[in-house]
Amino acid sequence: MFVQNTKPIFPAELKILADPPEESKNHNCFAYALGFADKLELLAQTNGFDDLYFIKLLENNELEKIDSPVEGDYVIYQDLEGYPDRLTHIGVLDGDKVVSKWAWGPLVRHSLWDVPASYGNDVFYVKAISFERSLELYSKYKDSIEPINPQ
Repeated sequence: MFVQNTKPIFPAELKILADPPEESKNHNCFAYALGFADKLELLAQTNGFDDLYFIKLLENNELEKIDSPVEGDYVIYQDLEGYPDRLTHIGVLDGDKVVSKWAWGPLVRHSLWDVPASYGNDVFYVKAISFERSLELYSKYKDSIEPINPQ
């Protein structure tokens, strides 16, 4: 449906890097940032990761908030008015742009604030971790991760 109905009217400033994958391979922004996008076995186990997993990693000092991000680090979006205790979106810094998976939709390269308004007006940065570290953390916390389903 995205390719037929939305892609033709998508703003030109937003570069679609990949159309939404088929359902069995689809994932969200959190799974993309952790490097799990093409790891089908892991995606099948979790159906993606939600913000509560990232909050847990931050609270347990498994991820490091930073003030001076570099390419590859994470930018995390929040809607502090509507959902002050939640994270609404995550992207990966790519030069002066951000690459992020929009919900269960496309992978998009965009400017920092060229995101849906529902992602909020506040951001903070987190130092990126390697895929190997992502796997270690997944193994450590997998029993406490609630599987999520695409909406």
